[in-house]
Amino acid sequence: MTDSTQLSSRQAHALFDILTSHATLTEIENLKHTRTIATFGPPLQPQPSTDERPSSPLLRILLQSFILDLPGFRNVTSHFWTDSVVPLAKALDNSNLSESYDKASVGIRRTLSTAIASIVESVSRGRLGGYPKKSLKQDSLYDQTNPEHVVRAWDDFLQRIIYGDLLDKMFVKAAETDKLSDHESVVQAAHQYALIIIISQVLSAENTELRKRVKQVEQSKDALGKSQLDLLREYSSKPADEQQKIREESESKSISIATAVLSQSTPCPSLSEQTHKNALDYLSLHLSIRDREQLIQVLCHSSPDLLTTTIRELVSVYDPIIRALHKAVDLGSGVTDAQSFLDDLIALAHIDSSKSTTSKSSTKPAHVPTVKDFVNLLQKHAKSSHVFIHQALKNGKELSEWYHEYAIHAISQYKQQEERNSEIEHGEGDAKTASAAGDFTPFLTSLLSSLQNPNDRQICLAQIDAHASFLDSLAQRSKKSMDATVRSSLTTTTTAPSNNAAEEQERGSPGIFLLKWQHFIDATPITPGPTNDGKVRTGKSKSVKEKSAVDVEGNIGAAAAAAGEVGGDGNEDGELEPPDVGRVLEVVGPGFREELARLVDVRKKGDGK
Repeated sequence: MTDSTQLSSRQAHALFDILTSHATLTEIENLKHTRTIATFGPPLQPQPSTDERPSSPLLRILLQSFILDLPGFRNVTSHFWTDSVVPLAKALDNSNLSESYDKASVGIRRTLSTAIASIVESVSRGRLGGYPKKSLKQDSLYDQTNPEHVVRAWDDFLQRIIYGDLLDKMFVKAAETDKLSDHESVVQAAHQYALIIIISQVLSAENTELRKRVKQVEQSKDALGKSQLDLLREYSSKPADEQQKIREESESKSISIATAVLSQSTPCPSLSEQTHKNALDYLSLHLSIRDREQLIQVLCHSSPDLLTTTIRELVSVYDPIIRALHKAVDLGSGVTDAQSFLDDLIALAHIDSSKSTTSKSSTKPAHVPTVKDFVNLLQKHAKSSHVFIHQALKNGKELSEWYHEYAIHAISQYKQQEERNSEIEHGEGDAKTASAAGDFTPFLTSLLSSLQNPNDRQICLAQIDAHASFLDSLAQRSKKSMDATVRSSLTTTTTAPSNNAAEEQERGSPGIFLLKWQHFIDATPITPGPTNDGKVRTGKSKSVKEKSAVDVEGNIGAAAAAAGEVGGDGNEDGELEPPDVGRVLEVVGPGFREELARLVDVRKKGDGK
């Protein structure tokens, strides 16, 4: 850094990304602890201790900015939070649902939490730093068949929504017509962009099938002894602190979680490779069974009935909106359209492993639906959503006013506090970064400059620069994927599955947040397996991906093959590896969290929320 008091635009953007990514994922993961709920602050605790730091300052800022003012939701009472949401959250936390590390696969909870984090981190950067303002050409036309036009249209669309009057125009036009073609060119192209940024994952489970697999493991020729099976089964019901101690022993001694559990009774148990594998499967199955039993207990059999109470109050506050919608929209046709969409979606997302083919040299998996397939599906059903919105805005004047007012409020959260005198810098790849850190740039600069140890500052800058290069690579890959997806989506307008799943898998899905979601999942620590020399695996390991794709009946579907035939349990060729940013998080992270806590306090004093 040429000036010790100034971060470049590229460095500020990278540092902002590091801090918000880590803070978001950490806060979401920590929601599984009851102490997080106890120190969350408003609205979960109307009168928190003034000298206690909030456990989730970033999530509180987003909750206050976007959720609490939603039409309907803004009318819930404080009792909804204290008497319904908090007890339900604590009940789920106390259930001690299993960790991916113990199950030797990336679980549903980890998948969902990382998916949420990959979206929330982007929203949080916009909320904290603001969306950078730039000058626009008036009445620009956008070619929806040109990927560059589609991407530029999305940015211009946000510019005009946040800093212009496009939001008002869209509400007026949607009330006049149900045709997308009647909207401005920028809206049509932005609509195309939004159809492309999609993701789908279907997960399900049944305890009956899981128990069948338990019996198969118990009766196999490589089965463990009864006392060993008992130890593995009992682990699933141990308190969280006891499980954590065994988990730490597994990591420190480079042994699998199953070996660590069995070691509690028999030091250094000798297991064959197949018996070791069975032990891991047996433990994973019992963890899955207990998870489902606990969820059923909390959601269906708790006393008082927490879920029903929560739903009842939500229905009550949304009753005016439901009634207004009923008057404005033909709900019968809307339900029919929704059912038709869901039928097509389920048919498309279903992977029939029975259609895979096997030869002596290779196995060809059944078709795995691609982004192109989902884009075609959304394009097919887009008209029905336009009709629904048109009817709601044309016939429901009060409904339109409620959501127009909220949309203006939500969009205002992205306006930068100070408009820059000069236009922002644009570029691609490793060129200049457009957004830097917005309103947060001066704070990040002062935070890094305040480091007393010159060596810390030098290490941090090196890690920031490495992360900036990583983000450049993600942006390049996302742009390449977007180009390919836009062009391929134009080749057909039907929902018939495409035949280039392998090609699409190789190039990845468009959208940086999807790529970052994958990196969140890949970083998940997983217990050592029976054949990898005691090394702690991660979500990107081939064996973990295959285990994660096994269904409740024990079948390895097409998704397992798609998880990666390339490489072993190491890195795959061409995979983007996030650089080490540990020192940045260690010496800069605490100051960032302090600033988030300060912003929460400022907002609380300003509006009482």
